[in-house]
Amino acid sequence: MKAIIIICILACLSVFAADTNDIQVATRTYKIMPEDSLATVETFTRNGQTNLVRNTHTKDGVVLFRSQSFYHNGTEVGGYTYQISNGTNTFVGSTPGTPYYFNVHFNSSNMPRSAQIRATNLVLLDWFLCTNGVFYPADSSLIQQAARDFPPHH
Repeated sequence: MKAIIIICILACLSVFAADTNDIQVATRTYKIMPEDSLATVETFTRNGQTNLVRNTHTKDGVVLFRSQSFYHNGTEVGGYTYQISNGTNTFVGSTPGTPYYFNVHFNSSNMPRSAQIRATNLVLLDWFLCTNGVFYPADSSLIQQAARDFPPHH
């Protein structure tokens, strides 16, 4: 019962946090057998289109695996995966053949700070901020301001 209450609180918090702009989030949680772990899938949409899908697997409150897939105009552009197995593994990749440029910015301690989706001419299309390895879509107003303040240099 305690786990269900915590999941409901976390789901409500993510909806509350995402409601500050044009981002909506849908959360679903299910049990994975036989590992007896819990999977939570959060699907973020911006203006009705999938923007970010976060898949987190936990056991006894500890994150075992977190996969975050980034989208623009219905196309998966890239991903960031964190996995614990005999140590910690992190995978970052862009989806081949997409008409977009995807990158993740890291700080000096190799912790992710943000991810961006850009057009091939480097115009900023989408931006995801990051806290403790968890990405979330930036407000549209921040993306528009950043695109104005930092236009691409050719």
